[in-house]
Amino acid sequence: MKPTPIAAMVAAVLCLGAGNLAAQTTEDAAPPSEEEMQAAMTTPAAFAERAASSNQFEIQSSQLALEVSQTDAVRGFAEMMVADHQSAGEKMKTAASAEGVAPAETLMPDHQSQLDNLSGLSAEEFDAAYLAAQLAAHVEAVTLFEGYAKQGQDGALKEFAAETLPKLQDHKAKVEPLAQQ
Repeated sequence: MKPTPIAAMVAAVLCLGAGNLAAQTTEDAAPPSEEEMQAAMTTPAAFAERAASSNQFEIQSSQLALEVSQTDAVRGFAEMMVADHQSAGEKMKTAASAEGVAPAETLMPDHQSQLDNLSGLSAEEFDAAYLAAQLAAHVEAVTLFEGYAKQGQDGALKEFAAETLPKLQDHKAKVEPLAQQ
């Protein structure tokens, strides 16, 4: 499979766009490689693993935001993330099950590292880092879901990716101005 410029862009955003979150020290915590992103865009098991981890990261980091943030706009965004991504997670489990795939229950190393970094921040540092992480996560998710909706194997997961993509694009559009403040 040939590398895609989209996967390179996702890796760059994940490395550069997340500020303090890019200070990952282990190779396992690195953003997905182009090859990993391409596989996640074409094979059901790889898509389900990456999508489930991304979804759980968005839920868990948003639950943390509800505990830490004192900003109404950030808290409102976090509430939407928890509700929307919990719903998407249930739909993905159903779609994955229809294809005989079980999405991972735990975060992938890069998502766990980002969550750990967020957990260690003060309230003053948290909002900017959380919003940067959400922006990077949604850039990755839009790329992943768009890729799988176009290139993935026909089936319930491909339908799920196509149906979920507009909501992810909406989330990305909502977090962009917040992250730039």
